[in-house]
Amino acid sequence: MNSNPKALKFATALLGASLAFAVPASASGTGYAADIGGEKTTNFTKYVTMKKDVILPDIDFSFSISAGSTKSYSIEGKTFEILAGIEPDNVTMSAVDAEEPFHMGFGHEDPVLEDANSMIKDYSPDTDKYMEKEGTLDFSGVHFTEPGVYRYILQESGDTQSVYNDDQTSRILDVYVINDDTDPSEKKLKIGGYVLHANADDLPTGDGYGTTDANPAGKSQGFTNEYKTVDLTFRKEVTGSQASKDKYFKFTVEFTGGIPNDEVAVDLTKADATVMENAATQNPYEGMPNPNSLTFGKDGTVTGTFYLQHGQEIMIEGLPMSVNYEITEAAEDYKSTPMGVDGYSDPNRGTTDAEGKPAIKTSFLNTRDGFIPTGIAVAVAPFAGLTLIAGIGILCVTKKRKL
Repeated sequence: MNSNPKALKFATALLGASLAFAVPASASGTGYAADIGGEKTTNFTKYVTMKKDVILPDIDFSFSISAGSTKSYSIEGKTFEILAGIEPDNVTMSAVDAEEPFHMGFGHEDPVLEDANSMIKDYSPDTDKYMEKEGTLDFSGVHFTEPGVYRYILQESGDTQSVYNDDQTSRILDVYVINDDTDPSEKKLKIGGYVLHANADDLPTGDGYGTTDANPAGKSQGFTNEYKTVDLTFRKEVTGSQASKDKYFKFTVEFTGGIPNDEVAVDLTKADATVMENAATQNPYEGMPNPNSLTFGKDGTVTGTFYLQHGQEIMIEGLPMSVNYEITEAAEDYKSTPMGVDGYSDPNRGTTDAEGKPAIKTSFLNTRDGFIPTGIAVAVAPFAGLTLIAGIGILCVTKKRKL
């Protein structure tokens, strides 16, 4: 136990003098007024982190609140109890853009790009961005009947693909109900404070627990979830004596298992935005664009068509980790081989790039070879021989005719 005098003094004053409780009395027979004073609401924050180049899809999170468990603890040799929260169904929640109670939605709002002072878990201002929203819990409708520390469980839920939940999907909310001595002639209660923390064993005995100038063990702002994505890069290489490095090849990329209506960006910095006219490319391809983004349909699928010359590549950014893909090429009269070229390979999902970001990279090598003559003598000699033989044949025929 931390023996900080300030913490113990505060805890003893708050929980010893005010908390003459063992089990809260029922509403009938209580001497306390029905209405409760103090701060009747408390807030928690919801964070979603992602890489800077990612477009966040529309994602939803739901929350519920329930009664926690009774737990005994000791301060200076005196035994107290944390009480199970009462009337959790009377607690209400509001949130920014909440469509319904205990619901919080995120979409394409502007995220925070850099925040060097942020205390968000696993957040790096160099590579990440984040979005945040605040939820408000209102205890006005709860009829507390005795002073005490009442424990509630705030639970997060949701099955959004590629959104990885906080390591702990629930938070513990302790509500401090104390005597309201504003008017000594009245028996009134008020809410003296709230503490949101992560672990059931975080008891009000730590350094500064419940005070404004120190953080108790396990104190929490709320929930941090990460939207994990992967970048897919595919590259075009051409080789062979009869292969054209001007020619564009058509690629079709099919995605399944994505998030409905999710938009992903396409990086075209190493490819042409439009197929340029040249003698080696089939006419139907001329002028065809390479899309700079793809949007998944309601069924979680999308198909993209791309055109690449030798040495060009496409990177599709911010794909949900749950997505599956298939790349096919219209190789025409070239031999196409998916393979590693110039350091590009086809690693398992989750392999990271130089920035530590998940990346999948693959290449298509197209080969077209032809007959290569090895010298003039080889090409001319057979024709000379045929000419000589033909001349001899004519002479023979002529001679026969004279006989």
